[in-house]
Parts: sequence; C-alpha cells; structure tokens
Amino acid sequence: MTNSKFWALCGIVLLTALLLRIGAVLAVRPWSEQYLRSYLIHDPQVYHDLAVIFQKDGITEEFRNTVAIYAPGYPILLGIVYKLFGVNLMPPVILNVLISVITCAVLMVTTRKTFGERTAIVAGLLFALHPHSIRFSTILYSETLFMLIASIFVLGLLYTQPFDKKWVLGVVVAALAASLGAFSRISMLYFSVLAVLCWIISNKSGWRLALQQFSLFAIIYLIFLSPWMIHNKLHHGTFRLSVSGEYNLLALVVGSAKADDLDTFHVLKNELLKSAYERARQDGVDDIFEISRYFLDLAVEEISKEPSRFLLAQIKGLYNFWFRPVQARSSRVAELIENDPKIVYYIYYSHVFHLFLFLAWIALFFDKGRIPTPWKVLSVVAVVYFAFTVGNAAYSRFFLHALPYILPVAAVNLVSFYDWLRKSALNRADPTISR
Repeated sequence: MTNSKFWALCGIVLLTALLLRIGAVLAVRPWSEQYLRSYLIHDPQVYHDLAVIFQKDGITEEFRNTVAIYAPGYPILLGIVYKLFGVNLMPPVILNVLISVITCAVLMVTTRKTFGERTAIVAGLLFALHPHSIRFSTILYSETLFMLIASIFVLGLLYTQPFDKKWVLGVVVAALAASLGAFSRISMLYFSVLAVLCWIISNKSGWRLALQQFSLFAIIYLIFLSPWMIHNKLHHGTFRLSVSGEYNLLALVVGSAKADDLDTFHVLKNELLKSAYERARQDGVDDIFEISRYFLDLAVEEISKEPSRFLLAQIKGLYNFWFRPVQARSSRVAELIENDPKIVYYIYYSHVFHLFLFLAWIALFFDKGRIPTPWKVLSVVAVVYFAFTVGNAAYSRFFLHALPYILPVAAVNLVSFYDWLRKSALNRADPTISR
C-alpha cells in the first residue's frame, strides 16, 4: 500500500468516525431539556458541577474534596471550555467528538508502526464503529479523553523497543501520558506502572537496559505527578493523589458483588458509602483522605463475611466486561428506551459488535508470530486489570478503558483471518497457486 493511499484511507476512516459521532450528537440533542434529564446525571453531573466551580472560583475546597475521588483532569478541561464559551453543554460535547476522532487517528498511527498499513486501517475502522466510543463521546464522561491519553501512552511504549535510539523519548512520552491519564482517571496511576513493567520485561532487552528504562520512567513519572502531590500535601497534609482506590473498592467491587442488577447496585452502593461516612462523622473525621480508611475498613469487613462470593463476582467481571454492553436490565435502561425507542438498536448493535470484537481479540492466544509478545502481554494485562477492577460494576463505559489495547490486536487477527480466507479461496480455484 502506497503512503498516499494509506492516508487517503485514513481520511475516509476519520470522516466516518466524525459523521457517526455527529449523528449521535444530533440523536441525543445536548441542547434539549430531555438531555439534561437523561444524560446530565450521576458522574456527568458531578463533572459539570465541578467545571462550573472551576470556571467561577478556580480550585476551591469543595473542588479539592470531590476530585480526591473523581480526579481533577476532566473537570478542569470542562472548566476551561466553560471559561471560553460560557456554561453551555454544546462546546464540551463538540470537544468530546473531536477528541474521539483524534484518538482514532492516533490509534491508526500506533498500529501502523508495528503491524502495517492494512491493520492500521482496520483498527481505525473498529474504533470508528465501536458503539460505546460513539455513544459516550456525546456525554460528559472522562472516558473519551482517557482513551486519547491511553493511545498516546501506547505510542510512547513503542519507542522503548530494544535498539531503538529514541527509547529515551519513548519513556518520556509514556511517563507524560501516564501522568495525564492518572490526572484524568486515577486507575491509570497503577495500571501504567504495571503496563510499563510488563512491556519492558517482555521485550527481552536484557536486565541492564530494562532497569534503565523502568527507572527513568519511574523518575519522570514522579516528576510529572509531583505538582499534584505537593498541592495535596499543602491542602490535605498528604502526598497521596486520590482516595479513588478505597472508594471504588467499597462502592464498585463490594457493591456490585452484593447486587444482581443495576438498581439494587445503586441502592447498596449508596448505603455502603453512607455507612462509611457516618462512621467517620462519629469519630470526628472530615478530611476526605482520612475518611478513605473508613471506605477500606468497611470494604474489608464486607469481603471477609463472604470471601468466596466476592472472588466469584470478580471472575464474573471478566464476562461482564465484554458481554454487558448496556447497564444491565434496569429502570435506567427502561427510561432511556421509553424516551427514545431507537436506543434499542444501539443495544442490539452493542451485543453483536462486542461478540465480534471478542472473537477477533481472543484469537491472539492462537497467533503464530504476527503479534509480538509485548503486544500480547500488554493487551491481556489491560483486559484482566480493568475487568477485575471495574468489570462487574455494570457500566458499559468502563470497557473503553481497555479499548486502545484491544483494537490493534483484534485488527491483526482480522487481517490474518482475511489473508487465510483469500489464500484458501485461491488454492481451491487453482491448487498450483502458492501465495
């Protein structure tokens, strides 16, 4: 494939991604009252409120206490947009759409570097058509921004290959992307370290170079995170970045393990959090970082009552991560369908697309040399990490956390399958042909 043909196909893929997302925006109508009732709730409402605070007053105590759970990156970005264009939902939704299209471009560039032009186009097309990447770009969730940062993180990792003279630049890019990712979704704080460690080890570049690369990453990563750490030290008396780990262990892991449907999950989650806050209040604790130990203590209490149930729930999370493309059967889904019956087509499309994507991805375990070991390890680690941490929480948007690590591998397997079909067809037509 010539370079000009590749970029022409990239343009078609990006145009497809843009048009689909514009269509989704027109379908949900962010300018309407219905959008406010249906989509500016839960996390989007929190992000919006934080952005308004930032736009009006900057970083206040209320802002600091809330982002200790939610991370400050996305609310600050929304706040900047509100400063520029006023408090209006259309500009951030348009920004989300543009970020999603840029992510598609970065994914194609990243995939091309390792797997070639055809695979890059397929990876870009998979992203352009992915139902959740389309739908959630129209809602004020941080996942759209997080996918772009994760894609840049992977691109940085590619330059840390053995004998690549730009490996120092690759480590710097990966560390910068990891810190920005943690600033937007705190799950990146730990995952990035695990991902870099697995990537470097599976590269088999020798212990000396591996130690140099990981040490450099850790140092630069801490440097990039240090302003946030210092800010928390000044205002909370701790260098910790977030209480999200303890909060999500109680709210998501424990709550989802005890509930069989989304409605019950929300009730149990709120009851668990209320109980933890009540214990903290009784002890006279009001700092969010000190309250986090009450989240952890209550989570450990609940898990210790039925450890087998929680272990089974985490294993079940691997299945739910792939095959719960909507937020389970719930009053929330029923309300969305009642307000817009066309949402049913999105649900069916999500089921079909995720089954197709899973089959394409799982073939990596049968690959014979086309997928480098570091890519296999990174993709599997991403799926397992995010599936075990948030897979059982019933939210389909959490799948997007792992999407940049899934699509390139799935695209390779699809191209390989196509080549096998083509070769088989040619051999049947003329057994003397060998291609």
